[in-house]
Amino acid sequence: MKKFFVAGLISAFLAQGAFAQEALRNAVDSNNWKKVRKIVDSGEMEEIYCGKMSAKNASNIYAKVFKQMPDEAFAACPSQFAYGFGTKVCGMANAANACTGVIKYLFNDAEKGSGKALKTLDEVAKVATKTKAFGKQSLVSVDTTVWKPCPKKGAARTKCLAQCKVDANSLMAINHDVDCKKNPEQMVDKTIKVYKPSPVFAALRTGLTEGFWKAPMSVAGTYAAYTSKYAKVLSIPDTAVTGVNYVKSWAAKHKAAKSSLPGGQLFRFCTAWKGKVDPILSAEGFSTRCPVFKNFVDKRDKQVYKVKEIGGVNWFVENLNYDAKDGSMCYDRDDGNCKTFGRLYTQEAAKTACPDGYHLATDADWKKLEDYAGGSREAALKLKSNGSDDYAFTAMFGGYANKSGVCTTMGDGAYFWTADVDTDSRGKARTMFASDKDVGSITVDPSFYLAVRCVAGAE
Repeated sequence: MKKFFVAGLISAFLAQGAFAQEALRNAVDSNNWKKVRKIVDSGEMEEIYCGKMSAKNASNIYAKVFKQMPDEAFAACPSQFAYGFGTKVCGMANAANACTGVIKYLFNDAEKGSGKALKTLDEVAKVATKTKAFGKQSLVSVDTTVWKPCPKKGAARTKCLAQCKVDANSLMAINHDVDCKKNPEQMVDKTIKVYKPSPVFAALRTGLTEGFWKAPMSVAGTYAAYTSKYAKVLSIPDTAVTGVNYVKSWAAKHKAAKSSLPGGQLFRFCTAWKGKVDPILSAEGFSTRCPVFKNFVDKRDKQVYKVKEIGGVNWFVENLNYDAKDGSMCYDRDDGNCKTFGRLYTQEAAKTACPDGYHLATDADWKKLEDYAGGSREAALKLKSNGSDDYAFTAMFGGYANKSGVCTTMGDGAYFWTADVDTDSRGKARTMFASDKDVGSITVDPSFYLAVRCVAGAE
């Protein structure tokens, strides 16, 4: 078993280590924080164990360990460390590896739509970008090829002229106009020195610029705001900063190419900048406009839902989030997940959860939607948040919970109840996965917890 030693904290003599470690695990798993703290403070543990501790508890109890052993602590308790200690570790000049790991971990959660992860990322980025050690670039050697003029005379020039013709006709010359008669050149290998950002800054740059396109549309605006906020300090080029000017350039590019506007990208822009996109499209001569949503206010709890007519049916284009006291829950019992993905319901609760005027989508409602989107084998591409999302349906991968309330597949799978049951009394459901293009039809134990979409006939 790997042993972690910290001077003055973890005993160098671990004769009773195995017993202490078992006691630590039992104390953590039973939420006996007083005993956990006693074991940790005594220095008799062999390894860091967090179990299902909250980030706050873990960062308080393991504060000294997290500070003295950031790499090992992050490896042992990634979630607790990232959310509870991320801002502190990214202010430690000697903890670049752990800080980079925290940033990547939070971006992974944020790309699943976690508002909590995005908020923590902003706090972490604010600290990391002010830590001088992380702002230093390193000079590294890079092998590349460059164009070099041919010699003026001799055998070397003759050889170079022949090579010029070869290089000029190769794919390598696609962005270089070569005239082998007037100004002959050849490609030569060369090692150059370039400045490379620190791993911390590189992780922030990559996460921000790629996350806008990967994350659910509901958080696209937040990604854009953060990218703009940290663009200068992270040296993010203007062409990679998504904003209204980016939309203008995007529209002009498609106008020049006489190409149609990609629906998924358009809806992402519309979600992020709402009323600012249509005037841009109009100025460029496009008749396409941002999708029109109706706002439905649930009288029971005043929550507002977006509704869109798709194929003659009014669909909630976000998951229901009504707190049905019996038979509903948030993923991992975290209210933040309900805000992002909606609640999960048993089938019995789902059948009565929709507000007046709407009902739980039936198997027939889903079949009609799939047919409208091109058939079940292709429909998911047009309906899910990481596909083209042509109809702004925005199926998000909020996972599910079994009848014991154990949650799984967040970020990978979307599961929706229908109002129908199979012949063996199992509930019918629809599924979509991040990596697949089809909409699946499955039967599920009605005691499982899945997402709900409400529908009504078009007006």
